[in-house]
Amino acid sequence: MQLTSARSRWTWIAGASVAVLTATVLLGPTMRPSTASSHWDAPATTLNKQIDATDLYAFTSPERQDTVTIVANYIPFQAPYKPYQFDTDARYEVHVDNTGTGKAAITYRWTFTNKGLPVPSLIRKREHKAGPLDSLVEQSYTLTRLRDGKSETLVRDGYAAPTDMGVLVTPNYPALRRKAVIDLPGGGKVFTGTTADPFYSDNRAVNLLRFGLPFFPVKTGVPLNVSSLALQLPKSELAFGGDPARNPVIGVWTTASRKSSGLLGSGSADYRQVSRLGNPNFNEVIIPLKQRDHFNTLRPDGDESGNLVVPATLDPDQATVVAKQANVTAPPAPRKDLEQIYLTGLTKRADGPIKQDLNSHLLNQDASRVAKAEELRLNMSTPVATAPDKYGILKGDAQGYPNGRRLIDDVVTVNLRMLLGEPAGRGAPGLIAEDNPAFLLKPITGSFPYLALPVTATG
Repeated sequence: MQLTSARSRWTWIAGASVAVLTATVLLGPTMRPSTASSHWDAPATTLNKQIDATDLYAFTSPERQDTVTIVANYIPFQAPYKPYQFDTDARYEVHVDNTGTGKAAITYRWTFTNKGLPVPSLIRKREHKAGPLDSLVEQSYTLTRLRDGKSETLVRDGYAAPTDMGVLVTPNYPALRRKAVIDLPGGGKVFTGTTADPFYSDNRAVNLLRFGLPFFPVKTGVPLNVSSLALQLPKSELAFGGDPARNPVIGVWTTASRKSSGLLGSGSADYRQVSRLGNPNFNEVIIPLKQRDHFNTLRPDGDESGNLVVPATLDPDQATVVAKQANVTAPPAPRKDLEQIYLTGLTKRADGPIKQDLNSHLLNQDASRVAKAEELRLNMSTPVATAPDKYGILKGDAQGYPNGRRLIDDVVTVNLRMLLGEPAGRGAPGLIAEDNPAFLLKPITGSFPYLALPVTATG
């Protein structure tokens, strides 16, 4: 087996301790651990990690700028060397709205099957007391594209990269990563499997945003893993009418649905939606605690007519809580700025306070009316930034969050400052120090899927 130097082991343990401390300290009103972006965003998903979406990303691929990369991460806080699997009784989906109606014009759906992974008997005996490794399984998946009322299988028996269990169980792990990157019909790619969690932020920003409480300013990555669903797709496949020049704006969200078994939620007779994620932090910051499980069952095309999403966005209770701790005055309701940011996208053509043509579906020439729907909106025509800034729009970087979300965007700090009024008003730009920036625990790569190899005990 690989030997771990004292220094590298201590580095990993120290980083892991920060993550555990954060998860322990950041307790919501129900005393359930909560941290990171959307890691554990509602009571039901807190108890059921397999269907818990942690983060969603959507950005123009820097090395293939005629494509968009979408990453949906699930199953938070995975410890190194411990196997985790997607739920074989669930559907994991990425949805794309290119019309502005809140309805999915295109859906990409993963379903999973377990396959036995032979583990050497020596490893089984050695690890038996701590938990036998003979339960380790590989998974395969089917990827289906749904559009125009038709279903098309893009990948059958696809390979999902497992947890890096060390050289005796998963030798030459980088080769397994390469095996999990699969070409799609029409020029796209898909990756499915375990990766290092790319989420990072200043933990003071995390605690202020979620609970309005003081917390010492640890700036760190998350030294744990997640299960990733990543797509790299031609812009022409995603755009309304197949024309990204004419209709460059799309809205993206991810859902997980379980076989019904009496579960609450929306969906087909066989499956019920139990998890939903578009904009980071939206559910756990904007939606009241008692309604967060309900939000996870809703679809964006019902947001405008429902009595939850729009009212909560226009008058979020958390804005007052955070403003008090930050010693500033929260902007008064109705928060039309937050409505633009989260529900319609930004454009000068609307009546909101942020006058910037950024990512509203109204920028699509073939759009008629844009529904108020919570989605992560991306303008595919925005040029890739030559010097990207992790604060995105707040620092004049139009390609950054909330215009989609890149792996380098510090979305917690951006959401914190937007909750306090930026960029529509003064806000609290100095609340989180920028001189000692938060960082990714493991650097992203230069090509798809960009996500780092899983964290191990050696780093």
